[in-house]
Amino acid sequence: MQARVSAQDTPSRRYGERVGHMKTGASALSIPVASMGNFSKAVGVEAFGPKVVTELEYVIKHGGLAPKRLLRKITRRGFGASVFSGLAGAAAARLVNTSSVTAEEAAGADFTIAIIPDPQYLATTCPNDLGEYYAGMMQWIVDHKHIVFTSSPPFFDANIKAVVGVGDCVNNTADSQCKNAEDAWTILDRNAIPFITPPGNHDYARDPDSRVHLGTQFATGYFSARNRSLVYGSGIGLGGEDMAYWIGSQDSTGANTAVKFVISGIKLLILAMDFFAGNDAWSWAYDVMRANSDCECYVTTHAWLTINGTQFERADSFGPQAYKMADPPYSNSAVEAWGNIGVKTWSNLFGIFGGHDVLSGRHVRRDESIREETRPSVKPSPEWFWHQVPVQSDSSRGQTVQQLFANSQQIDELCGVSVSTANGAGQIASVFLLSRRPALGLLEGRMISTHSRDWFDSRSASFPDGTSWRASETLLFSVPFTGLQEERTADPDRPKFSPKIR
Repeated sequence: MQARVSAQDTPSRRYGERVGHMKTGASALSIPVASMGNFSKAVGVEAFGPKVVTELEYVIKHGGLAPKRLLRKITRRGFGASVFSGLAGAAAARLVNTSSVTAEEAAGADFTIAIIPDPQYLATTCPNDLGEYYAGMMQWIVDHKHIVFTSSPPFFDANIKAVVGVGDCVNNTADSQCKNAEDAWTILDRNAIPFITPPGNHDYARDPDSRVHLGTQFATGYFSARNRSLVYGSGIGLGGEDMAYWIGSQDSTGANTAVKFVISGIKLLILAMDFFAGNDAWSWAYDVMRANSDCECYVTTHAWLTINGTQFERADSFGPQAYKMADPPYSNSAVEAWGNIGVKTWSNLFGIFGGHDVLSGRHVRRDESIREETRPSVKPSPEWFWHQVPVQSDSSRGQTVQQLFANSQQIDELCGVSVSTANGAGQIASVFLLSRRPALGLLEGRMISTHSRDWFDSRSASFPDGTSWRASETLLFSVPFTGLQEERTADPDRPKFSPKIR
């Protein structure tokens, strides 16, 4: 359907006058959302299996977990003591793995979402055309669900619960690459680790100047909404009361989809948005967010921040113009979506994830057609493989939205045999680990090469000859974060760590 939303419409007028619909899997339970005004016809999906769980029961069952309780459980199994005593003396091991330990699944437990930076070259040439490192990366997530993080006291079980992709699952839509991608992501399906991913430009069979060019894998195949809804079924159990649910899609493809994770008593709505999505897609996403107003909302889309940490503009080197994508309503750069579409006013939005951009030594091109009052005041940073850039929402809540860029595809493309912590050679098949620590009110980030097992750091001032990777686990950032939780103050005696470009 051709979008009818004008880029000049105000968010309140645009979203207040239309009614959205979400397509759900055949086995999902459709529940009308009451008292939503014009959104009363939208559908919210939350299946609890044979038992309906009331909100009161959730509060009672998810009453909080002190960090000591988790640590005592690990210690009882004879694991924590060896880790902690080892740290008091010699250097700690590069990876502390507790795959044999059952994580504490009560409310308030720390948990981690694994974010997959553009894995396109893992599908084609790194290390060969068989996708071995692609599968190895997903298997690493399975095997290290309970790795213990030691770079941020108190130490904690990563408790990896779900995976979020940022697109470019293949380098092109050749059958062999699609098979490698499907084989890799299926490892998560087999191990009941839910995931969601949007398409990137490389997931299109031709240039994304027409949405009908979307590759078969997302249009009707493995990543399509029809297939993913069947995988989610009536819900995926994540241990304890934690669950993952399929919410819906804009159409039958996997271009714009939504899932819901209930983890540690926190409800997370994840919206996967098409490559430089159009007005219709953003309007659909807004409806979904409104219909799930009890959830924290997060957006994953292929292109949001540039390699410099600024929002993509239309005229940027790898912005919409570079792909011959028509102006709104067909496509929106990140700056256009944030300002003109009104994403900056979304009251439940707490995070936006993306990849796409690459190291190139270029300058960001400024789109002079964007009104200054709609442009976030963020100065460009040196080019690097990850950026965490907070920006304040213009919603009535005025919350901080955590923008995250992660993309190391150029290292995968080189696929070096030797490993270097200076120039990055061999730091292949990387995963960004975003950890939520509800009891402490913190959000933390780490990034690891699942091939070398080295950890990413900030960019060295002398890169590529300075140390920008480390053998020991490295904390990239730790910032105050409560989401929709009851406002609380993090431990005042605990020093806060913010990323610094060195």
